Amino acid sequence: MSWVTRAEAEALPNSRMPLTEVYEDHCNLIDSLANENFIVVGRKGAGKSAFAEHICSLAEGQASLFARFIRQGESNLEQIVQIGIENGHEIEKENLYKWLILTNILKMFSDNQAAQNAKEYDLLKQFISKNSGYIDVRESEVKELIKKQGFDINIEYLKRFFTSRMNKSLEIRQEKAPFYKLIPHLKEVLLKVLKSHSERDNNNSYVLFFDDLDIVFDANNESTVNSLISLLRVSKEINNEFFLRIILTLK
Repeated sequence: MSWVTRAEAEALPNSRMPLTEVYEDHCNLIDSLANENFIVVGRKGAGKSAFAEHICSLAEGQASLFARFIRQGESNLEQIVQIGIENGHEIEKENLYKWLILTNILKMFSDNQAAQNAKEYDLLKQFISKNSGYIDVRESEVKELIKKQGFDINIEYLKRFFTSRMNKSLEIRQEKAPFYKLIPHLKEVLLKVLKSHSERDNNNSYVLFFDDLDIVFDANNESTVNSLISLLRVSKEINNEFFLRIILTLK
């Protein structure tokens, strides 16, 4: 049995030994990804997912490190786009990736202890909770949401957050808005969060993994090629803009 297989086996909930005790970073990925690199490439079984699981395991024991997965196998982002088209709601891939990255980083922030103790972020936490189905994306759940209401987001708590904490109005009169219209506003919120005292004092780090991207990828399929290019472009843009760690694992 390879060290990769052992590492992934130890990641199971019923494992007797935590992954952090058996994983070895032979390729020095942690140091490499601490700079401008954000893509992990390797053949199937090389340990890409094990590395991501390792970082998530480390995050459970470190108060200043937060990590989450968006797994293609669970989310099937290509299918979500197709479901939107079938129901008359155009979901542009690049905007979808921006939405998922920004909201998942904000969800990690809302889950950390500093935010839990800060009443000023209650409205942001309620916004995240209210729209969790569009953030913790699961193909079957999102499919039903899109059928019923498209990809329109409840913005009540976000509007209130802007008024009370950003000292400005969110110029959208409706109670719901298409997700892509919120992207520039979410960037403003994320910037405010990252500049907050709790973030600076605790020196928090956020890591978001897009894993299993090869499941639906086909080099001969223009749609999946363009989808991957969009994700690469968006990840680089947000990493550079906010000094975050959006990491892609590819074979």
